[in-house]
Amino acid sequence: MKYKICVTNNIEFIEKGIVMENKYAKEAQQESTEKERLVNYEYKTNFKFEVVKVDKKEHSNELETIIGEFPLALVLNGEYSNTFLCTPENLEQLVAGFLMTKGVIKSKDNIKSIEVDFDNRVAHATIEKNEDLDKGKRFYLNDLDYVDLKHIEKTETTIKVSDIYEVMKENLTSSELFKNTGGVHSVAIYDNEKLITIREDVARHNAMDKSIGYCLLNNIDLKDKIIFVSGRISCEMILKAAKAGIPIVISKSAPTNLSREIAQKLNITLAGFVRGERMNIYTEPQRIIFE
Repeated sequence: MKYKICVTNNIEFIEKGIVMENKYAKEAQQESTEKERLVNYEYKTNFKFEVVKVDKKEHSNELETIIGEFPLALVLNGEYSNTFLCTPENLEQLVAGFLMTKGVIKSKDNIKSIEVDFDNRVAHATIEKNEDLDKGKRFYLNDLDYVDLKHIEKTETTIKVSDIYEVMKENLTSSELFKNTGGVHSVAIYDNEKLITIREDVARHNAMDKSIGYCLLNNIDLKDKIIFVSGRISCEMILKAAKAGIPIVISKSAPTNLSREIAQKLNITLAGFVRGERMNIYTEPQRIIFE
């Protein structure tokens, strides 16, 4: 199996990028060196722009950091599938996690290769052909029509209330990108002993796919893991957790009525509004241990 990033080191590439102000982005025609700078501009995770800051009756012009958003088209087995609007890092993990949480693949073994071409903003994924692949595009339009809903198997996985507060705090405070921009969601995966990974993105579902994709590509079984999410839990987020076999989903924010209903049907523990030392447990509370 092959994972290839066409730019040798994305993070290093981003760090070497030139921080450009608005005037560069507005120039229609560029010389070759300027075109190269624009490429660097598009790969960055954050940018600085001049804004007017207002504080009570005072205002001033200051530089403000704004999160970057990167369009990435997915070509699956030679055919266009969909376009992500994402943060330009950990993109192979994003693709792998997305394919798994959409039910297109079942394991890492189904992936033949993932190649990310930054210059053309395209990810090429080759996977083993299966019966579900033909309906893949429909998957992206309506999860509820095509997802194979399965109950989470009975598991001994539990988590202490104190650990929930501690891990959520770590998930919410460890991101330098969030500190600089305030514009990303973060998703952490925990195994009751340690944090396995934290991934971030402008979209919460992308951050979840990156975290799940990290585990998939590193042969980490998710059936006894706990996932922590910084954003709202929609039905799509619960379905992603179900596809990955994750039994406990914990969020800083609120669930929807449909996500609660699906979590209940699938035997998933769902907790939300984890803030300070408070939270709500919506389904399967027996997995959360009160001390």
